[in-house]
Amino acid sequence: MAGYSLEQLQRTSQLQIQRMSQQQIMALQMLAMGSEEIRDEIYKKAAENPALEIIRDPFADGTGGVKKTSSHISDSTHLGTVSGKGSEMSDNFQMMIESAPDSRETLQEHLILQLNVMKLTDAERRLCKSLIFNLDSSGFHILAPVTLLDSSYPEQDEEMLEQCIGYIRRMDPAGVCCTNIEESLIVQAEQKGSPSELTMFLLHGHLDMLVPPVPEKIRRKLLAFFDGQKKLAFQQKPFEISRNSLNLLNIEMSLKYIQSLDPRPAHDFDCEPSSQYIRPDVYISRESGIIDKDVPEKGLICDTADSFFRIALSNDVIPVIQIAPDFKDAVSDGKIKKSDEKSFVKASLHNAQTFIETLDFRGQTIVRTCSLLVGIQKDFFRLGPGHLVPLSQRRFAEIIGVHESTVSRMADSKFIHCSWGTFPIKYFFSTAIQTSAAQDDIDNQSAVSSDTVKHEIIKILDEQPPDAKRLSDQKVADALAARGYKIARRTVAKYRTQLNIDSSYRRV
Repeated sequence: MAGYSLEQLQRTSQLQIQRMSQQQIMALQMLAMGSEEIRDEIYKKAAENPALEIIRDPFADGTGGVKKTSSHISDSTHLGTVSGKGSEMSDNFQMMIESAPDSRETLQEHLILQLNVMKLTDAERRLCKSLIFNLDSSGFHILAPVTLLDSSYPEQDEEMLEQCIGYIRRMDPAGVCCTNIEESLIVQAEQKGSPSELTMFLLHGHLDMLVPPVPEKIRRKLLAFFDGQKKLAFQQKPFEISRNSLNLLNIEMSLKYIQSLDPRPAHDFDCEPSSQYIRPDVYISRESGIIDKDVPEKGLICDTADSFFRIALSNDVIPVIQIAPDFKDAVSDGKIKKSDEKSFVKASLHNAQTFIETLDFRGQTIVRTCSLLVGIQKDFFRLGPGHLVPLSQRRFAEIIGVHESTVSRMADSKFIHCSWGTFPIKYFFSTAIQTSAAQDDIDNQSAVSSDTVKHEIIKILDEQPPDAKRLSDQKVADALAARGYKIARRTVAKYRTQLNIDSSYRRV
């Protein structure tokens, strides 16, 4: 074809490509691991590499070294003496048992699996997912379901909301996606079938009559209730339960039926993360003494003229490892003659040394980063929650001179323990909220963190008189605005949920 030809051309060009070594990839992976994951990784590497040796495991120290006593005593009682070391080992062993992770399926996972096999429209599926992830550890709504409607889907209305709630209520376990225990028991009774009129009467707002669950006492309460109803001039709904049906047999059957229902239908599933056992990765203490300057590499941060903060990595679950002496001796003594054996030994030693160095790098990075974080958030560690300064992960990465992804990996699934409690590292990164003073004055750039606003919400709710009407999210937003914090009602609802505070219609 005219104008075209097939020929080979050779050109020279310069490209700058950054390639990560295997050691760098391993370092980033280990930086993102928590203490438990690092522990598992150490045991995995020790099993794979004979040059790596675990010389001590602080977490498992409580399982060994227990002195055995003779069993000649007839009642099988074992006698022994208790020492400080033995008590410590016993505590470690008990801690190891209690901190075993909960591997059960979560309620959300169980419901999503059932949702995936249902034929639904895209809008229905999205709304069902929102409802499922809005359930607490008991299976009840966290936020009011109507607030989950997405305006970007016009077909999502209250009618579709009721349909989607019905879909989830018909899933296993029965009784989830309800507002409270009473509604859950009614849904379970309707699905179980054959509830008597007396049973449904008790479930609709009269569960207090079942306390104590003694049929004779329940009968007396029911008779007193119906006698009181007869004296009323007007009744909105006639009762279809006759006095003759209030015998002990019917009451016993209703009581047994209600006791067969589950007031917490989601209790068999994995509990939410906040209720699981948390083991700190970093310990921060405030100590008396004088240091000349901050030394983040050693975990030392100045506080006042006569005090400082000490930041230490938690090593109570991380095994101590070293290069196996046999491998070192084999190389130094020149006992290995075969080339393939030499290659194997050298590769094993290199991999073991690389792993140990990477483990040390992880610990040094976490200590240094947390030390710099303490330097920025000193007010929190001095005064406690409610005193965080606004700080994003991106801004913190700029301050300490690393990439934002490094900060994210370091903070992921890790916890700090200080005198105020145990907090996830990500807790110390909070969004900035402008105060009304900053909005009125362009030159005033003052802002507070979301942590400060959350504690203002707690103060507002605590200051409310016990007999007063519960404040709605909008009322709380108005009260915050009066104190100089202008945030939306939805933001108040989000913060209230994060604080584990019920909505106004569920607060007592």
